[in-house]
Amino acid sequence: MKIPGGRPLCIACAFCAALLVSGWVAWIASPYFVEDPMELLARQTPVRTWTDRNGHVLWHERTYDAQWRFPVPLDRISPHAVRVILAAEDASFYRHSGVDYFAVCRALGQNLVSGRRISGASTISMQLAGMALPPGRHDLKRKFLQAAMARKMEKRHAKEEILEEYLNRIPFGGKLCGIEAAAQYYFGLPAGKLNLAESTFLCGLPQRPGYFRPDRHLARAKERQRIVLKLLTRRGKLSREEAARILHREPLRLRDFRCRAPFENAASPGEFRHALVFSGARSGRTTLDRELQFRVLALLREQRARLTGVRDFAALLIDNRSGEVLVYIGTPDITAKPDGEVDSVRAVRSAGSSLKPFIYAEAISGGLIVSATKILDAPVRYGSYAPGNYDGRFYGKVSAGSALARSLNTPAVRLTARLGEKRVNETFERIGLSIRRPGRNVSAGLSLALGTRGYTLWDITRAYVLLARGGDLLQPSLSRDGGRKNERKKCFPPEVCLMVSAMLRERPFGHGGTDAAWKTGTSNNNCDAWCFAFTPHHTVGVWFGNKDGKRSPDLVGVSAALPAACGIFELLYPNGTSPRWPDAGKRLELRPLCAESGLTPGAFCRRLSREFVIPGLPLESCTACAPEKRPILTILSPAAKQYRVAPGQKKVRLQLLTDGGSVSWFLNDRPIGEDLAEYGFSPGARYTLRALERTEDHKVPPRSAEVTFSVAGDGP
Repeated sequence: MKIPGGRPLCIACAFCAALLVSGWVAWIASPYFVEDPMELLARQTPVRTWTDRNGHVLWHERTYDAQWRFPVPLDRISPHAVRVILAAEDASFYRHSGVDYFAVCRALGQNLVSGRRISGASTISMQLAGMALPPGRHDLKRKFLQAAMARKMEKRHAKEEILEEYLNRIPFGGKLCGIEAAAQYYFGLPAGKLNLAESTFLCGLPQRPGYFRPDRHLARAKERQRIVLKLLTRRGKLSREEAARILHREPLRLRDFRCRAPFENAASPGEFRHALVFSGARSGRTTLDRELQFRVLALLREQRARLTGVRDFAALLIDNRSGEVLVYIGTPDITAKPDGEVDSVRAVRSAGSSLKPFIYAEAISGGLIVSATKILDAPVRYGSYAPGNYDGRFYGKVSAGSALARSLNTPAVRLTARLGEKRVNETFERIGLSIRRPGRNVSAGLSLALGTRGYTLWDITRAYVLLARGGDLLQPSLSRDGGRKNERKKCFPPEVCLMVSAMLRERPFGHGGTDAAWKTGTSNNNCDAWCFAFTPHHTVGVWFGNKDGKRSPDLVGVSAALPAACGIFELLYPNGTSPRWPDAGKRLELRPLCAESGLTPGAFCRRLSREFVIPGLPLESCTACAPEKRPILTILSPAAKQYRVAPGQKKVRLQLLTDGGSVSWFLNDRPIGEDLAEYGFSPGARYTLRALERTEDHKVPPRSAEVTFSVAGDGP
């Protein structure tokens, strides 16, 4: 029997079958044509967190879209929270492969019956895939794409990995993403410390995060908790009695929302921002000591309050043994206008006298001086350049150690002139003091000794670390992560650094009893005040001034910066028990030097003293001592004339007298005795009498004198 319209019906059936097959093929093949959501999500950076050396948070930098997200591993999330989120969002998470087909059919039926969307079927995997997509309309096309991406993700990643990523990205209201950020914001607790009541309260928020956020709508959040507890009861996860107890009697440890969350307080602390930016690390543990930095900052602010016309300061504290920076303060207040954000640790400033120790170190290395060598502190002029001392006085001949400890200017300029501008510049380059700003055009560049060139606090402090480390130059570090390899370079012999350190310790350092080597500096016109101090374990650099270069009479290194440096070392060594310095007697050599010049004795040096020198390093010889100008020895008696023998006498006895001390007498080159008072001479002869002075100093040639006379017999 022929069916009416059979051909069109067959065509329609065939078309529907082909459509179903095509759809099924497209469904099966779809995961191969979409990206892995996990790879897309990995491109979205989390909050970057820096901590100090002890793990205390210094700074949180939010994500690119200003979200708070703190990824934590699954084992650091409360098991209660994991159990509740699975029950509330995807009870069959461990049974499906990305799409819950039963839930899809159920939602489709409910939506068709009601005529509107009242139920969804998104699994945790599909929700996570949706987070990887850009914002858009939630239509069927987007749902299909989410499903395909979820299936691909399920093929590539373990369930625990997907669940962990989901818990770290799910929204909880405002800018909170992830359960760790939510737990810290709402409860002030890490996610691993959430109890069951807090988990049921928190895990209900992601359905409508903004609507249910408890800091604004606590009643709504409690009602949502009731629904979550009811869902857990229906699915057999909780008993009715336990659910009622949690809802009505279990207190929630909600924090006081009138206060900022802990991570918000650490979001942008100006005290550490310069250090973290300069470190270059994208996140991780730094070398800084948070508590010590706050204490140093308070100390510097107190010192600034004592100074007139001074607004700014900066400080560095470095562990000499490891090269780790413990304190980095680039500004008093990063929010201050107009220049609060300027980092004074890296700003170029005139160094004043703070570079003198390195000129002395080079002079010692070159055998020009040792600590005991005398240098003239007197007016000097090189062309039009005539430096003087800060106090306007001159002190004559002083030892190199005293000249450096007292920061006298003309001895440092004289040393610079002897070394030459080129050699001094090469020395500065070798120890990391590259010229950042040219100084004024002075004759021969000798103003290098007085720090008229520009350098940074970072560079100068690093150079002082070199002295504390025995000439070993390294690059200080602000990051403890990444297995830093720090190449070391030997710039001075250890004995040279030991001698310079001893010279810088000649004057006491403050009143705290800390045995530290120290040096201050003051720039021309009182624009910058510096102090650098170090022990074998720590080096500190301090700067006071104004970022705009404004002058102040209080900007003097010894009165502005030195007290702050002393205060920092009192924080490090509260009882004055600083580390012991190496024994100079074991590293240096005691050798006789000229007491007048402090150099290797020359042929005419008469007074010697035993002083420390560098073993194996030749020291210049003294040329200041000249032969002693002594009067010529004179024979006062007898005189150059003729003597006559008295009648009846066989000889004439003549007195032997000189203007010297002990002498030996020679008559016609024949010795006749020592220290004679008189001698008898026979007549009829011509005599040559010579006197030779006796001395115990064999280096000094003896004086001598002679006289020729004659003796005649008696006559008329």
